Amino acid sequence: MAGIDQLRRMPRFRRVMRLRLIGHAGMVGGVAIAVVCATLIASRPQTTEVERPEQRHRDIMLCLDASASMDDDNVAVVDEVQTIVGDLPGDRFGMTLWSQAAVTVLPLTDDSDHVAAQLEQARQAFEKSSGSFFGGVQLNGQAASLLSDGIVSCAQRFDLATEDRSRVIVVSSDNDPQGQAIYTLAEAAAYAVEHEVVVHGMGSSDLARRDRTAARTEFNDALATTGGVLGLVGVDGAPGEIVRRIDDLERQRVAQPPRRVIVDDSRLSARLAGATLGLLVTTWWGYLLLVGSRSPRRGRRPVGRS
Repeated sequence: MAGIDQLRRMPRFRRVMRLRLIGHAGMVGGVAIAVVCATLIASRPQTTEVERPEQRHRDIMLCLDASASMDDDNVAVVDEVQTIVGDLPGDRFGMTLWSQAAVTVLPLTDDSDHVAAQLEQARQAFEKSSGSFFGGVQLNGQAASLLSDGIVSCAQRFDLATEDRSRVIVVSSDNDPQGQAIYTLAEAAAYAVEHEVVVHGMGSSDLARRDRTAARTEFNDALATTGGVLGLVGVDGAPGEIVRRIDDLERQRVAQPPRRVIVDDSRLSARLAGATLGLLVTTWWGYLLLVGSRSPRRGRRPVGRS
């Protein structure tokens, strides 16, 4: 014991022990910091960013003739329109009913579920002749099915007026106006062209009759002026042709309101992981070098001595 006490009092021994204690303390501290860093990484560090999303859309206004003369066709019209909407995912749709006056029942929206629900409600209303759904389209009963005024009214329903947009009207009608309209059909087509609106039509099945040739031709020529096409209800391929024409139009960008989103900060995790590894390696090598450089070296035994 006396020898051990004497050894402990030696300056060299004390210096070696002090270095070992410092080395062990450094290792313990490094491990503790590594544990903290690992815990932070496991907790998935997150950061808040501001996104400015941008989507591409075409604006399509469904412009449905709600006059009594279309009663026999309007259920089929809605079926055709549902096909058109289903084939154009991602576009914005609105719906306006008209006869003597126009009433917007669905402003432009990209909520496809809401559009589908409104179309189904319109279908049921047409099927049951529900007057409440068509409230406001007949002002005094002296005029009806004013196609030209309906087109102009629907062209005025587009928002984002100052932006460069692809705007389309899909109008249903039998082109059998009753009463005096404000615009002629040619003037309505010119109005649409002036406002860069393409008008496609879903015509009543009555327009296929020979005695309605003039009305069909007038309707078709007005649509062609805007770059549109006329399809007849119940004719195979009519909705498909309108969809193809609309698909030829470029989708334009629509800037969405900025929104804050929380995302995992992978950069912070990578930095913490690198720092942790570097700290452990540095501490370990520092400890080995520190202790190894202070370890007593064994002397050689003199040759010839036992």
